[in-house]
Amino acid sequence: RRVEFYELRLNSQGEEAANPHPPGTLENLVVNCGEVEILIAESRYALTAGDAIQFVADVAHTYRNVGSTEAVMYLVMTYAPTLT
Repeated sequence: RRVEFYELRLNSQGEEAANPHPPGTLENLVVNCGEVEILIAESRYALTAGDAIQFVADVAHTYRNVGSTEAVMYLVMTYAPTLT
């Protein structure tokens, strides 16, 4: 699998929307600080510092800071192997 690692910072009440990734893409997200809401398709997940979530990211998803301070998250994205 190809892997990418990101630090994602969102200001208070900020959000970042992501389009669906290729089929089989997994996201592992850990909240370092702050309060966030993750929307995956029609489902909502509330996370705070120390919480983690893993999901299949081949649907639209949004990261939303619902707290009053900056939120910092670490994201590891892995892609399904491609056939050559």
